[in-house]
Amino acid sequence: MSNKNKYKKPFVWVCTLVCLLIWDSHAEVFGQETTERTDIVWKVHFEGNETYSNLILRDIIATRQPNLAQKIIGRTGSYPLRETEVRRDAIRIERYYQRRGFVDASVSHSIEQQQNKPWRNNVLFTVREGSPLRISQVELQFDSSEESERFIRESREFERALQRHDYQSGNRYQMVRSPDVEGMFIRAMEETGYAYANVKIETTVDSTMKQVDVNILLSPGPRTYFENVEIEGVNGELSVDESLVLRETNLNRGDVYSRRKMQEAQRELFNHHLFRFATVSIPEQSQDSTLDLTVRVREYPLRSVEASFGIGREELLRGQLTWLHRNVYNSGHRFSVSGRASFIEQRLGFDYLIPYVFNNKSTFVSGPYLQHRVEPAYELFKAGFSNSLIYQFNRNLTSSVSYEITVNEEISGRSQESLPDTMLSYNTGSFTVSAYYNQGLTRSDEGWVVQPSLEISSVFGEGTFEFQKGSLDIRRYTRLSNSLTLANRIQTGAIFYVAQDSLPSNIRYFSGGTNSVRGFNRQSLGPKRSSFDEEGEFDGFVPIGGRAMFIFNVELRQRLDFLFNGLGMAVFFDGGQVWRGIEDYNPLRVDHLEGEINGNSTRALQFGVGGGISYDSPIGPVRFDLGYKLNPTQADLNRYRGESYGGMGRWAIHFSIGQAF
Repeated sequence: MSNKNKYKKPFVWVCTLVCLLIWDSHAEVFGQETTERTDIVWKVHFEGNETYSNLILRDIIATRQPNLAQKIIGRTGSYPLRETEVRRDAIRIERYYQRRGFVDASVSHSIEQQQNKPWRNNVLFTVREGSPLRISQVELQFDSSEESERFIRESREFERALQRHDYQSGNRYQMVRSPDVEGMFIRAMEETGYAYANVKIETTVDSTMKQVDVNILLSPGPRTYFENVEIEGVNGELSVDESLVLRETNLNRGDVYSRRKMQEAQRELFNHHLFRFATVSIPEQSQDSTLDLTVRVREYPLRSVEASFGIGREELLRGQLTWLHRNVYNSGHRFSVSGRASFIEQRLGFDYLIPYVFNNKSTFVSGPYLQHRVEPAYELFKAGFSNSLIYQFNRNLTSSVSYEITVNEEISGRSQESLPDTMLSYNTGSFTVSAYYNQGLTRSDEGWVVQPSLEISSVFGEGTFEFQKGSLDIRRYTRLSNSLTLANRIQTGAIFYVAQDSLPSNIRYFSGGTNSVRGFNRQSLGPKRSSFDEEGEFDGFVPIGGRAMFIFNVELRQRLDFLFNGLGMAVFFDGGQVWRGIEDYNPLRVDHLEGEINGNSTRALQFGVGGGISYDSPIGPVRFDLGYKLNPTQADLNRYRGESYGGMGRWAIHFSIGQAF
């Protein structure tokens, strides 16, 4: 084939693409004037808005502009220009300002056509804010006895309301804040026992001086106490005694009324495994010092079967099947049989749950189980019995104390010439104390999560190995915008042990994988040993784990709902290391690793970068990530004595359901 024919087709394609671009950019030159196009909104912008940003004002108007991606691909037909709506938007912005103290605010608008494409219109809103009303004086008046007033004023809830309400002297007076201020003082009085509290706000406006005097009238009414609590099952169905439901609410006759107590009672019923629906309400009654309540609950089916499944890069296919009996002997106790299986783990377990131990915040779970796991470094057969006491201090903090005893058989993943016996049988018996602290994350996409744990083995001499294992997991989620979140995590841990020269692989730390350092495959980060087949030929590297571990993750998560609802993307930077001994723990060492094969006690941190896409499906975020090793060792690249033995080298692919952390 001649060079002329070789480049002919690519040249034709390039010329065609250039012509199409020219046609799109200058369509009016080639007869576009004969075809009428619907006027569209191309850009919406604002001037003079010093107090409220463009982002806030865009949220309150109906006129919208296409985003950059829609402009590029030509999907702008959903943004027609409606001049009547633009005029209404100017009124909306004006009223928005006036309700927030700018009584003289005015808004005008203009529409400008682009010269070369007159069907594209830029809409401009010009805001003249003017001087706002300022609060000059705030006065609180109680319609109650001096004793009640003093009691309320000295309460912590009322002091907090005084410090935080929006109608402070010197603040801008905003009419729309009145319900918030009223609600804040009502809640403060309710938390001190006044169920029928009422608040009224009166204002005197001096429009000339732009000043407002605020008078807050508080009527607490009588201080109330819980009297009778009526328990109702939906449709009259209730499989447990009413006393069990009442015990779970912790609402007792003679207790001082508190809205928080009622909310906690409803939350505790929701958390109970037997109830799928619960309300705690105040029925119609005379306003006096006693208060009757009504508690309504709807139960789950007493017996049910639950099934779930998932797929992922590591487990390939996983599934779980659970049979539940939610009310054993009408006691509110739960018995369950659960089996789960994947290509990594198979487990059969029996659990008996007691939801109330010494109060409604304490739960006890006990039961035997059988487990089989296949990891890159080992294969494990385990039979055990676990007991856990769980205590929920509040919505943010939960802790647990558990004791577990197991019988184990562990087989090394691949043999080594110097290791003729690859099977290890051992027992473990250990106490574990752990906690879960969550600040803010349950209410929004930002906040803190802290999870410490401490495991102490062979307290009574029942275990083959005596060790102490501590770990800490800290996560921080920060919303940078409505669609962008910064997620960070640090994990670290160490194992202290005595009386043995080595520990089983199941007890050691491993790292790397879909939910760890994503430049590496499952458990492949850290020290490794070379393994050989029966003929003495090199057969790959096997991770050996260690007694100390440190990893970190930094991830930017961007939602792409403007392209497809539920679609998202992420970029990440991960790092970490596993050390064979705690004396070698050094998370600050980041020098490059050169030529290491069988592990070095002074290993430096290793890093992975990459990105991925996700989709928020009904069963959780379906996630695909591609990671790249920045500073791999020779073992990470599967190179032995200068020869490469295949693999993906620096790349790692991860596919799973659920966020990485």
